[in-house]
Amino acid sequence: MLIKSADIIIIGGGLLGCATAYQLSKRTSCSIVLYERNDIASQATSRAACLLTRARTKPALMSLVQETYDCIAELSQLLNDSLGYTESGSITAVSELQSHVALDDLYVAATVFGLQASWIDGHQVKSKLPWMETSSVTKALYMPTDAYIDSAMLCNGYLTGAKQNGVGVTTRVGVTNILSHANQVTGVELSTGEIVHAPIVINATGAWINRMIYPQFAALATVPVRSHFWISESIPTIFPINQPFAILPDARAFTRPDVGGLIIGIREPECVAYDPSQWPDDIDDVDFSPDNGWSTLSQSVNLFEKYFPSIHDLRIAHYVAGPSCYTPDSMFIVGPLEPTAGLYVAGGCCGGGVAMSGGIGRMMSEIVLGETCFVDQSLFSPSRFVDVHPYSATLRKQCADARSNKKGG
Repeated sequence: MLIKSADIIIIGGGLLGCATAYQLSKRTSCSIVLYERNDIASQATSRAACLLTRARTKPALMSLVQETYDCIAELSQLLNDSLGYTESGSITAVSELQSHVALDDLYVAATVFGLQASWIDGHQVKSKLPWMETSSVTKALYMPTDAYIDSAMLCNGYLTGAKQNGVGVTTRVGVTNILSHANQVTGVELSTGEIVHAPIVINATGAWINRMIYPQFAALATVPVRSHFWISESIPTIFPINQPFAILPDARAFTRPDVGGLIIGIREPECVAYDPSQWPDDIDDVDFSPDNGWSTLSQSVNLFEKYFPSIHDLRIAHYVAGPSCYTPDSMFIVGPLEPTAGLYVAGGCCGGGVAMSGGIGRMMSEIVLGETCFVDQSLFSPSRFVDVHPYSATLRKQCADARSNKKGG
């Protein structure tokens, strides 16, 4: 039966939309409906590296990550499903002396927050990461409770929990227009031509977030930037499945175990950003790299090879690419989109959407329901950017630079 009205409409069936649906459904009896144009978790969510890095130098970000961990524990018990969660631990290793300060700051932030963290030497790194050449490692931080997860399973876990709490979900039906009158949201128009009335609409459409609102409403300072990684052949003797994931800031790289193989993510010095106005409806239609990233890997591997000299002999089994929506300051965009009452946005994942999804969902639900927010919401306010030109080359360059300069996981 066609839903003609709801209290809250969520647009987007990725991690942020589904996490918001779950967190709202725990806090209100309002009628909530979520629309996804494709299938749940079928776009950027399914192409994430899925690291749940706990330690951040910004306390608000650690609180968001902790909320995600709490959600995972809650959903695992509720659904009797691990959601692909693996507590592998993590190692952040640096070689350059100028990187010591940042790593020291990370250690202090972690310990102040109450996280388990310890310094380990090169021999200990080698024992946990047999493939790594550690002669250049000058400092390494081990965090035993860090984990990774299956992002699609987590996304569906959020949504299953939300549905059990009464949230309505419609897939393969898109929202083509957000409706408003006199600076107040009134509902949405669907791809079927039908109208669904609602006083609150949450735009959580990821790479499509500006296309959904601009030019009718205010624009957001975020664009999709290419995120990609490579998965090696399976060699369990070198890449044990229980090894920690590794963050290598001086190589702009990370690694993660993958069923006997190794996921290798390397950020190129000049990341590729895309014009959101030209973004297709399905990212399967996007050619992220005509050569499956080989040219990028060959140009950027020089910093990584000092940690893994054998990479040149390693056979690559898979290449995975997708959009990661960055902002110029590498902070999310979460909150009301002024001046339109009832319109909210959740986006700009900045490479941390999986780890912070539960926290962003909670923050959004608290903002929408007028509750005291558990983190400082002003840090993520859409209004912190002014005079935004969402399809400009200038914004694309700013967001690409933000990704290129990212050091952490």
